[in-house]
Amino acid sequence: MSLNTSKKNIALISTRPYEKNITLFKDIENENILLLNYPLTEIKPLADYSKFDLTLSNLDSYQHVIFISTNAVHYFAKRIKNLKIKMPNDIIFSSVGPKTREALKNQFNINVFCPEENFDSEHLIKNKIFDKLQDKKVLIIRGTGGRETLKNLLEEKGAKVDYGECYIRNYLTINQKKLNQELKNSTKIFILITSYDSAFQLNQSPGQWIGGYKTKFIVNHKKIEFSLKNGNYGSQLDNVIVTKDLSAKSLIDIILAN
Repeated sequence: MSLNTSKKNIALISTRPYEKNITLFKDIENENILLLNYPLTEIKPLADYSKFDLTLSNLDSYQHVIFISTNAVHYFAKRIKNLKIKMPNDIIFSSVGPKTREALKNQFNINVFCPEENFDSEHLIKNKIFDKLQDKKVLIIRGTGGRETLKNLLEEKGAKVDYGECYIRNYLTINQKKLNQELKNSTKIFILITSYDSAFQLNQSPGQWIGGYKTKFIVNHKKIEFSLKNGNYGSQLDNVIVTKDLSAKSLIDIILAN
């Protein structure tokens, strides 16, 4: 996805999934910014939902359910509706980030706890709702794999933790030749990374796909900044800009100011 015109000499490479860039593309269409779609991960449904469905059939045995991402909400909601399972009233629901909380509220009209800032496992667990977890059952809804940080923190408080894994995250590679061609008229280059998985994939990429370009990164968490600066490309980065606001206006302001 790009607008092919030589007049646009500022490139914004988005590593997010294609569908998340559709609105952004429309909003920056009249700016001197070329939006390039190069996702580093893709989300796919499971081939077999029998294990996840069995977990959902015992949903009322949990005291807490925590959602890791909007994708987790999407696939959870789809299976809940397919199985005609009613959401229990006495479960405490929480999410790591505000977008996930918003998705849950839109789907189920429930109260959802979420950190006010610093959207990560460490700050979520500081909420007072997690003060008394001894022998409580907690279900974490997420994709296959992922970090173990939240599970470890909950178990340290005495909780019994299960995973409800409901989607697959695949890592993607970059078409270097195509990227170089699309960047040929760019004098300023920004890369948008909004997930730890994408940062991990960038650091693991065998080819140096940002090449010799002077590149700035826009990220939405300090941990992603840390990962990039301490990864394979750290010496190539001009700087990493951290923002909690990923709206088109915010991104445009950041790009034009840098």
